[in-house]
Amino acid sequence: MIARSTYPVDIHNPEGTGTTLKRLPPDDAYDIPLRCLLPQQVEGVIVAGRCISGTHEAHSSYRVMPVSMATGQAAGVCAALAVRHGKSPRAIPAADVQDELIRQGANLRGIR
Repeated sequence: MIARSTYPVDIHNPEGTGTTLKRLPPDDAYDIPLRCLLPQQVEGVIVAGRCISGTHEAHSSYRVMPVSMATGQAAGVCAALAVRHGKSPRAIPAADVQDELIRQGANLRGIR
């Protein structure tokens, strides 16, 4: 996990008006794993924000600015570690990204 969110699922009806809104329970959050930022079958690319991989339902929640900033920070950390170690981003362990994010003050409650 490289980011957390508590934003509700708000699916806008693609055929017209109306929105389905589902809130998370109080004090609950969902995790976003590093693998959502690494496109399949493409090396050397990291995505963030609205471009990360997820279902239609998940996208209705993670498309907001706080999650975009958190995934952007994680993407930057992963890129910096990849350059520092001379590896592709996919070869960087999620735990290494988590350690640096925590050092930078990211809220990854439940990790170490």
